[in-house]
Amino acid sequence: MATFILQDATGIGSDDLDPAQGFIDMSIIANDTGLGIADPAAGKQRMTYTRTGNGPPRLRLDAMINTAFSPNYGSGANNVDTIVVAGLKSLVLGDGSLMANNATVLAPRSSGLPGASLNPTEQCLIIYDTKLTVCVARAGSGGSLDLPVSPPVALYHEFSHAFRVVTNSLLAVTGICDPSSPEERAAIIDENDLRTDLASRQGASATLRDPGNHCGKTDSDCESCCIIATLVSRSPGSRQVQMLRCARDHFVRGTDVGHAFFEQFFHDYYAFSPQACTLMAGDQPLRRHLLEGFVDPLLDFWNVMVERGHRVMSSTQLGAAFIALHPDRLHAEGRHAALLRTSAYWDSGAGQSTDAPAQLLALLRDRAWPSPYMQWALVAPVRLMHALLTRYLAGADAPAIGRAFTEALDAWAPEVPISTLWEALPAAQVRRELGFCERALLQTTKSKTRFRQRLGERFPDITAVARVLGRVQALDEGDTWRATTANPTT
Repeated sequence: MATFILQDATGIGSDDLDPAQGFIDMSIIANDTGLGIADPAAGKQRMTYTRTGNGPPRLRLDAMINTAFSPNYGSGANNVDTIVVAGLKSLVLGDGSLMANNATVLAPRSSGLPGASLNPTEQCLIIYDTKLTVCVARAGSGGSLDLPVSPPVALYHEFSHAFRVVTNSLLAVTGICDPSSPEERAAIIDENDLRTDLASRQGASATLRDPGNHCGKTDSDCESCCIIATLVSRSPGSRQVQMLRCARDHFVRGTDVGHAFFEQFFHDYYAFSPQACTLMAGDQPLRRHLLEGFVDPLLDFWNVMVERGHRVMSSTQLGAAFIALHPDRLHAEGRHAALLRTSAYWDSGAGQSTDAPAQLLALLRDRAWPSPYMQWALVAPVRLMHALLTRYLAGADAPAIGRAFTEALDAWAPEVPISTLWEALPAAQVRRELGFCERALLQTTKSKTRFRQRLGERFPDITAVARVLGRVQALDEGDTWRATTANPTT
């Protein structure tokens, strides 16, 4: 017996747990097909690990999962298991401690080690917020707290503490964050092993944490993004995750309607994504296929949309931007083949003779694709990219691709799910929000007209919406919309 993920927090705290995310974070740390998990028993699941790779993170997990630790804290040797408590932000411990944006290790209650009095069990507890948004000191920055801590990194940091708890080798701990205590310094050095490992998976240089500074701050800019992209790209700092974060921030910041859209989007997304990641975690070929045939095409689409949001693009420019995503025909053919391989996940008419995991397909069918947010933001863009790539491989040039792209965007963009927040806004803010949609998403008369029609049909009795829609239509006839957005009270 060694390492478990908690399923039932009875006796420890409120039952606000996310055990599936705990396994996902462990999978990202390991990056190894040998990691597994047993069926639930007695409120927890035992981790299993047959290591196939080397490197400090895998060696540490191997030791934690496959060693029966029996430390002697002064009253004889006793078996001590490590229990991972993967919590949500609402997790509250039995003593009233809120675990939002926090992570800690509690030594066994009778050990006499720091934190032991807060532990109601005789096991070593690793407790962390699976959605934490924290920044810490970057090495060489002079103490600038601008380095994000992803949940897998936070969990691995706590595994460092846990290892010294179960081997009874804990170093000195102080309440000062700068300079770090000896124990925190050791954990940060171990944490940097994982940061280096994550970076090497992407062929990038690692950005390390300052071992001499344990200070941190809560910051929404440190927020993680898209756990499926994180899992299939093998790193929370991968190019794919960073691009998704860029797309999210471009279409959200500065607009209340955008925030409302993404709140619902992530609600629907997290209704299925942790379970999907659990099903994918041990299947590296599947993860690679989804990266190449779903995540990458999706990112290509949103990358073009971000560029288009910064400047009005003609259809020819739009076609050229699409073609630039495929540096040569071999790349285009490979991407097309990858899309066909994953068509069961984004095309309801495909997949009748597929080797895609039945459980994953059923999960997407039942929990993901019924959501209009998932359909609009995830499925339709990938379907669009496949259609354009088919045209391109058939010999279409940039103008032809651009015309097809523009027509597709005219059909897709104005069908964005409409938040109920619109009905609560005063006219001036309705005007500003509509202006943002016009600039970032709806750039043709056809798409603007269709979106205004949908907005008016959705809120026919909301005076502010009706007033602004009438005003916008009149302004468009005089081609003075841009001047009006600069001074919306005129």
